[in-house]
Amino acid sequence: MMVNFIRIILVVLLFFYFQFFPQSRLEAPARPAAPFYEVIGVPTGQTQEQLKQQLHRYIERRHYPPGKEPVIVGVPQVRFIPVYTPLPFYQPNTLSYIAYNKGKDITFFNPFCTCDDQPEVKRIKKAIALQRNSLEKLLVMRSALYNYYLYHDTLPKQLDALTAPFPHNYLSQIPFVQPIHDGRAPALENTGIIYQPERFDPQQAWQTIAEVLRIGGMPEPSIELQPLEIVVYQPSFRMIVYAGPYTVRSYYIGLGAADRTPAGVYFITKKVNQPLSQSKVYGTRGLVLSDTDYAIHGTNDPASIGKAVSKGCIRLHNFQVEEIFSMISIGTKVTITEKAAPGFHQPNAPGFYLKARKDEENPGNVYHWKH
Repeated sequence: MMVNFIRIILVVLLFFYFQFFPQSRLEAPARPAAPFYEVIGVPTGQTQEQLKQQLHRYIERRHYPPGKEPVIVGVPQVRFIPVYTPLPFYQPNTLSYIAYNKGKDITFFNPFCTCDDQPEVKRIKKAIALQRNSLEKLLVMRSALYNYYLYHDTLPKQLDALTAPFPHNYLSQIPFVQPIHDGRAPALENTGIIYQPERFDPQQAWQTIAEVLRIGGMPEPSIELQPLEIVVYQPSFRMIVYAGPYTVRSYYIGLGAADRTPAGVYFITKKVNQPLSQSKVYGTRGLVLSDTDYAIHGTNDPASIGKAVSKGCIRLHNFQVEEIFSMISIGTKVTITEKAAPGFHQPNAPGFYLKARKDEENPGNVYHWKH
């Protein structure tokens, strides 16, 4: 309720801004966007000169477009963190360096110290956290819009269409508190959430979604992201949420006994808040897989996570399935594979939660998934 109230107030203020400010002021040029922070893992035990040389080789390999070079933040390699690979959804505790101006200006830090009492370290960590959170929100929304288009063959006129009641609840909430506007006034280019469905090109559906929905003042990532998708690695009891090659979230899961969880490619067809069952075995959320009696759901038996004890469904802890429910929209691709998970298990960032609504429940149906 409070988030919706704040959004309404901001929209009203934006309305009066348009009504009473001179048009000449509205047409003032937009300020330059903030830089994008590209986080990469770097090895420990290296000299500063070695790290500089490795950074320069990394920058040459990345081939950034002119004017699109990011600020690069090197973080010390810890367990499971690869080196010299972008980590857009990783929240570091310690820093090795920050590099500006194509790596020419580098400030080094103690990689073994959290150093939150140092203003520059604290500022960089905060900037990374804010960027990561905004990027997660943007990716969740763009993925939902993309999946909406694939089903409806058009984009919604308003973003609120994504928060329709069950069974059309792509998302539980619009994750932004900023006002949403059409971006026609240049002075507002760096403010609010800009939604311009007229920019959409069906021939380049995912690519132009980035033009359709933007956060004012936020630069586009220096990496190429793809719509959110889920991969379940049966031998490893692990489920990973990806955006292209980049890990967004990773969870240990429970699976079906005797290989009852079927390998294959599926899609999320329904999202159910508080799914009903005869014995409350589904936990707090359920995401139904296409063409099957299987679902990704919570559990009333936390000890079953990491084991093959179900009749085929994929189980998570309730707080984890609530995060999945918040991030993943109807239409999301789910691949269940018999391959092992990659050795890199990125630690999850702070949780991403959208409050589920009462109208996302389906009280008239008792589910019989193969739990």
